[in-house]
Amino acid sequence: MNERRVRYHRMTRLFVSLFLFYTNVIVMFALIYILLDASGVGPVVDHYRDRELEQAEWPGRIGTSLYFSVITLFSVGYGDVTPFGWSRIAAIIESAFGYILPAVLMFPYVAMMKEDEE
Repeated sequence: MNERRVRYHRMTRLFVSLFLFYTNVIVMFALIYILLDASGVGPVVDHYRDRELEQAEWPGRIGTSLYFSVITLFSVGYGDVTPFGWSRIAAIIESAFGYILPAVLMFPYVAMMKEDEE
């Protein structure tokens, strides 16, 4: 019984750490998109929102950048938001993170499962 509890706590800790890590990556890239958009070298354009309205509203720009970061990291890519300029390079890097991270982050889980079998 105690072994099951220890395993449960380890799995919970792993899940929470993965959630926090992914959240950190999403927020970091959203900040990069916001900075590139604000500086004018890499706008992230929401095709369903009026561009003049989006430039005037910071909450809209922040929301669009967070949304774009999430759909890019998880490789969804609906096509309603498009990066331009330097934001394209950031999107390529973020999508590479999205492909590589699941494989890399599975190693602790597999190691924990092997340890439990022994």
